Amino acid sequence: MDAQEQLNRKYTNSSIYTSAFYADPDDALDNRAKLFEGLKSFTMNQHEDSPFCLQVMSTNSEINVMPLGLLDLEELKNYEQEQRRAKGLFQAGDEIPLVVKYIPHVKDEEVKQTVVTTTQELFADFNTAFPKVWAAVNDYLRDNQTLLNAIEADLVADFADVYREYQANFTQMSASERQKALGFELKDEELDHFARFMADMHEVQAVIFSAAGFVKKELVGENTFQEVMNDNIRRSTFFWVLDNTFYEVLYYFLTHYGQENAKLAKHLRHQKATLISNMRNDAFKRAQKELSAVDATTDFEKYFTDVYIPVAEQLAAEVDKFNGGTK
Repeated sequence: MDAQEQLNRKYTNSSIYTSAFYADPDDALDNRAKLFEGLKSFTMNQHEDSPFCLQVMSTNSEINVMPLGLLDLEELKNYEQEQRRAKGLFQAGDEIPLVVKYIPHVKDEEVKQTVVTTTQELFADFNTAFPKVWAAVNDYLRDNQTLLNAIEADLVADFADVYREYQANFTQMSASERQKALGFELKDEELDHFARFMADMHEVQAVIFSAAGFVKKELVGENTFQEVMNDNIRRSTFFWVLDNTFYEVLYYFLTHYGQENAKLAKHLRHQKATLISNMRNDAFKRAQKELSAVDATTDFEKYFTDVYIPVAEQLAAEVDKFNGGTK
């Protein structure tokens, strides 16, 4: 019996053991520890023939650690054929390859995967197998970080055009016209700073609307928010989107104002723990309020705006304070 037939028999009508965690873009040690704990717990509580998938969620991708062929048996068949072509008769027919699969959530980005070891080695010699898994996961996390950096760089580039437009519009107005349009006095010496602030919020809003659109289209669809939150997978994904959106907002300010100022970048990162904790509490309270309104339709653009604009405003204020009141 070859590995494909063996896997097919083992996984037929078997539930898949799953576990997941969110990878912090700023904390590789924590990511390694969470991966270690997840895999170690699996090996201590399951058998080596248990179908499983450990999912690492990151800002613009997901990384799955699982037996090759778990989701597509054709992959295992092709792998066996390649082994036979490269090495002759494949002797390790009873071993199931362990794969790390990288799935970017960005258009036109390539799905990649690496066979790192076998499920048998993971159980029999965890300390030898784990570094191989972590090395592949860490490589893909770096690929994900490259995607995040590129997205933020595009937002910062767009900022320049939006800033000039705001500045031109406000400059053309008289002081009284600005007060009428804005509802407060905007002095000439404050115009540049306010135009920058408005342009920053414009870019943040682009991130917010993208996240809200994903939730509305991919998670909710024709369902209600209540139904989404009652489903374990979609609820977990919703909370992943919350963390993901936070990091995209944080990295916008890090990219825009911290790249050439290491002390400012350190200062913004120092605010992260407080800001993300406050965000999660606020988002949870707002979710609970939405769930209590059984007949209401959730406006996700408003939900995400109400959660993340205060985060962005706080980050903008931190930039101002660090730079002595101006950006």
